Amino acid sequence: MEIIKRQILQDEVLQAIKREAILTLATSAGNRVTIRPMSHVNDGLTILFQTGIDSLKMQQIRINPNVAIYVGTFEIEGTATELGHPFDEKNAFFAKAYKEKHPDSFEKYSAYEDEVVVMVKPKLVRQWRYENGQPVMAELSLD
Repeated sequence: MEIIKRQILQDEVLQAIKREAILTLATSAGNRVTIRPMSHVNDGLTILFQTGIDSLKMQQIRINPNVAIYVGTFEIEGTATELGHPFDEKNAFFAKAYKEKHPDSFEKYSAYEDEVVVMVKPKLVRQWRYENGQPVMAELSLD
């Protein structure tokens, strides 16, 4: 069976990222792959979240910055970068957006000294669709 290919519109992905409060983040290092739910905010298609600096996800990201995110029905492959503490001046956008979208998590965790903001720049977005009963692979390349 031949799989039809289609282009994803950036706005489709952006709306899903904005709409969903929680995404699923996969990280890996060595022979270990882990996955977990994450609260996030976005700046366009760029996804940001905070976590403990010594967490397993940060250990894996430092070894292998290539991550995968599942948001809504979109599979996103990207590169993660550590940005520093949520209250650092350079992370003012994150702190404001995170406080608005996730006030409880912001209050509970953002002030901890060992919290860090992580930015994920998407490279590839995919989504399986069906058109007239036929499987379709929709993609958006951002490289």
